[in-house]
Amino acid sequence: MKNKFVKLLAISAVIFGSVSCKDEVAAIGQKAPDIAAYDLQGKEVKLEDWKGTRLLTFWSETCGRCVAELKEFEKLAEANPNKVQLIAINVDGDKVDTKAVVAKRQLTLPVIKDQLKITAERYQLIGTPTSFVITPEGNIQAKYEGAIPAEDLDRLFKG
Repeated sequence: MKNKFVKLLAISAVIFGSVSCKDEVAAIGQKAPDIAAYDLQGKEVKLEDWKGTRLLTFWSETCGRCVAELKEFEKLAEANPNKVQLIAINVDGDKVDTKAVVAKRQLTLPVIKDQLKITAERYQLIGTPTSFVITPEGNIQAKYEGAIPAEDLDRLFKG
């Protein structure tokens, strides 16, 4: 009797878990997964905190191309205000003082930390930089692994 109860309990847990814990994954043309991260002041952030077209960029402090690209994004956003909302997601975890890196590099765009790598997992991050263009409706329009080509940046910020 006890074994039957344990089996029934285990089966129920599996069924309940598969129904209630739908994994969010990033796919072009689909709704963008939410962000599970915190800003540098420790406040939880959500993707919906930013409106309009969003450029979500995963970066690491040890990735020179990432930092250079973030500076390029800032210049484009400054020259084309209100066109694209920038969101820089740092994936270094606890091994790097992200606040110090942001100050040292003089970054002004919103930087958040994916401390537990949940957001990186949802967006199937392989390496940095990786960027996603998210439409005002919340769908993924494009994914870039590596640097975003200049013509695509022009179209995004100026188009």
